[in-house]
Amino acid sequence: MMKRKFFHPISKRFGVFGLVLTVLLTMVMIVANVALSRYSNTISSTLDLNKQISAGGDEATYQKARNLTQEIAGEGATLLKNTNGALPLDTKKINVFGYGSVNLVYGGSGSGSTSGASYNDTLKQSFEAEGLSINEDLWNYYTKQSQSAGSWNVFSPNGGDYNIYDAKCTDVLDMMDSAKRYSDTAVVVFSRAGGEGGDLPMDMGVTDSESGEGLIGGDAGKSYLELQSAETDLLKAVEKNFEHVIVLVNSSHAMELGFLEDAGVDAALQIAGPGATGMRGVADVLLGKVNPSGHLVDTYAYDVKSAPSYYNMGDCYYTDYQQQMSDKYFYFEENIYTGYRWYETAAADKAVITASDGTVYDYGDYDSIVQYPFGYGLSYTTFDWQLEDYQVDGQGGEVTATVKVTNTGDVAGKDVVQLYYSAPYTKGGIEKSAVDLGAFVKTKELKPGESDEVKLTMTFDDMASFDYKGTGAYVMDKGDYTFTLRTDSHTVKNDDATFTYTVENTITYDDAHDGKRSTDKVAATSQQEFQDAGSLETNVTYLSRADLAGTFPKVERRLNPTSIPAKVKERLEANGPGSTVLTSDNADASDNATPTTGADNGLKVDDMTGVDYNDEKWDKLVQQMSVDELVELTGNAGWQTSAIESVGKKATTDIDGPQGLNGFNFSGTKMNAYASEVLMGMTWNVELVKQMGSTYADEALSWGIVGMYAPAMNTHRSPFGGRNFEYFSEDPTLSGLMGAAEVSGMQGEGAYVYAKHYMLNTQDTNRDGAANWCNEQALREVYARPFELAIKNADCTGLMTELSRIGTSWSSATKALCTELPRDEWGFTGKIITDGVGPGGSYYMLPDYAIMAGNDMMLTRASGDCGYTDAILKSDAGIRNMQRAAKNILYVYANSKASEVSGKYDVNWEWMWIVGDVVLAVVTLALFICLPVRAWCAPGQPIVTTSGK
Repeated sequence: MMKRKFFHPISKRFGVFGLVLTVLLTMVMIVANVALSRYSNTISSTLDLNKQISAGGDEATYQKARNLTQEIAGEGATLLKNTNGALPLDTKKINVFGYGSVNLVYGGSGSGSTSGASYNDTLKQSFEAEGLSINEDLWNYYTKQSQSAGSWNVFSPNGGDYNIYDAKCTDVLDMMDSAKRYSDTAVVVFSRAGGEGGDLPMDMGVTDSESGEGLIGGDAGKSYLELQSAETDLLKAVEKNFEHVIVLVNSSHAMELGFLEDAGVDAALQIAGPGATGMRGVADVLLGKVNPSGHLVDTYAYDVKSAPSYYNMGDCYYTDYQQQMSDKYFYFEENIYTGYRWYETAAADKAVITASDGTVYDYGDYDSIVQYPFGYGLSYTTFDWQLEDYQVDGQGGEVTATVKVTNTGDVAGKDVVQLYYSAPYTKGGIEKSAVDLGAFVKTKELKPGESDEVKLTMTFDDMASFDYKGTGAYVMDKGDYTFTLRTDSHTVKNDDATFTYTVENTITYDDAHDGKRSTDKVAATSQQEFQDAGSLETNVTYLSRADLAGTFPKVERRLNPTSIPAKVKERLEANGPGSTVLTSDNADASDNATPTTGADNGLKVDDMTGVDYNDEKWDKLVQQMSVDELVELTGNAGWQTSAIESVGKKATTDIDGPQGLNGFNFSGTKMNAYASEVLMGMTWNVELVKQMGSTYADEALSWGIVGMYAPAMNTHRSPFGGRNFEYFSEDPTLSGLMGAAEVSGMQGEGAYVYAKHYMLNTQDTNRDGAANWCNEQALREVYARPFELAIKNADCTGLMTELSRIGTSWSSATKALCTELPRDEWGFTGKIITDGVGPGGSYYMLPDYAIMAGNDMMLTRASGDCGYTDAILKSDAGIRNMQRAAKNILYVYANSKASEVSGKYDVNWEWMWIVGDVVLAVVTLALFICLPVRAWCAPGQPIVTTSGK
């Protein structure tokens, strides 16, 4: 017979609960596997990095790096003033004043800072280690004030801490009498910070719009590059009370230093960002153990407003266009006239300029405008130069000058010999600076009376100027080219330090006339995207030597924003990147064959070391990669490159930055903070900087790191640039030769580099998506030049583009920037990476555009499809471009120590993934089996069973 059977309510509840739990566990397992699959490379890299923290590093290399940093600081420290032989010190007991003494600016903030900052030696530690004794009462006072600084907690703009904390340290004025009893010698430290994310304040009276708070110690109407009243009061009190006063300028930004001319200031050293142990090098200079031989890498004007670049810094935006990441702009109205190029040209032409605030600048009176010229630096000894010989080969050759340098003083020292050239200028013709640095050399240390013969060499064709208005090529005008040996950009050494060469006929470096420059792969031609960056913005007036007064910037753009031109708006609204690279006439149609992927060609990347870049084996290698692998390698490349099984490539770790390893934010990790690049540049010693690059690479490799986002090589356009500490100089030739030296040292040890930020990243305020409006001559001669030299002189293996735009086009989506200029013209065979982007890109940083422009890697940890769309994933052109990018990445990998170093600290975590899947599956299956049958019936319905007797 049939009988009804119902479950007890408890059984019913268990059935529902078990069903829900089973479904949830199933969903968890699916989601977890999808997520782990998508982000497996990110997880592996993170776990590997954590293991590196505990297992990596090499103590001997670390100590070598610290010793080298001390040496660089000693050689780069620049003596600005030394009255009556105040230096070297004749006492070892000193008073040290200034809040900066206990809070030195060792470098800068952001990605250019270092993880080794906790191991930076204090001023006190450094000075005492070298034999100096400092007033403990003063040190303890400033230390106590420093410990209170966190509670002050007031507004500071992005980029750095710009508060003047000496305003909170006025009690020190009551300590003068006791300090005098300790010593009659005082050292005063004035520090200026900088960093990623914002530029230096142009008005210290600025307040936060939300809190209403302002900068501590800021004087309204003064810029951050001036001494504020609290600092002036301190200096005057010290001058009044001490017989010997020495000022240390702890800033990588060119300050207004008129106060150094006070009679009470006996000596001054520019020490920039000294790095971890650099203050020991500074102490060596103070004591005379090291004779200062540093020279400035920027022009120091009495008034920063005398530079035309000043008027286009700050928050500049379109008033009638509100699209995020598209409504900001930078006008490079100063043209090629940055730094000394402006001051020397304006002086040569005796320009008189009335600025927008009514100030009249008479540049013919050079000494009233410029306090310390570019290249300036004093010594404890004196030198004589004698031009022994010179030779000018003409087109395709070199210019050489042989100079005998003799130490005519009483102590041993080094000198810097600088060779400048002056090209003929015709009013209304191609823009020319009155002088340009062509070559330089640092002598060996010369004993008193000792001589050294040095040779300065430059490439003749490098004197050509880019004629973007006419021929669209480099041109060397006919006429006299004058060469002068100078101690700085303004001062010719002596009467016989000059020679001249006459170019009889104008040389046009194109295929239709006189052929390419000797260092180029093909003749340079004007690129449309660069033309657009110079002409599409109709509000820009470029400074011209034909009328310096009439074309000098008329307004401060940050205070006088402008409306957007119709053509600019149209281009920006066409697509987020503002690029034309995906239009039909720009799409890659050079190869109509369907690309091969997933082939079995039997090749491994480790077998490709030394194989020529143009060998077809590279094409065979990348054809082995699947589309998914191409996406992973090119699109998920933030701080690493992924492992690719089909070609036997291991995962690598890449790390910021230009002043040392950044990314290991764990206690107990010993990594060196090198001197700022400004201080490296101030050495004017390419061999020493090459040694720094070699040591830095050794240190990175010991941690299992093979790639560095360094060196940084942008040109100092303005002293307000937030990241100037990361860059070498206002001069592109000095920057390029120093950068090439560092690259050569790093790559010589088997590391690879990403020279950054290629190439108009001169401002950090509004950097995301801002349009750079710069004509092609300035772009090539001033801003591209450092990267050009690094590629041509050191075979630089990598570049990092910038967050802003070239004209309207996102830099990474600009084919002229990523392909035509570096690869086609200069012969670059390395890889190019974007600057940091979010998962899948952003409004304007879209991977589709980047890969088509010739940018090889996206600096993101997005994993998955990385933001590529079907325009790339399902198109022959898109896949071909990913394969091109993969070739570049693998080429650099194979010709480095990547295979040897990578995997050294691998964490095999995938077994946990498998175990977790098994456990989840078993639990889910058990729940499923154990569920009461009642759970599968409709609620409230009986189960009918047949019962036997």
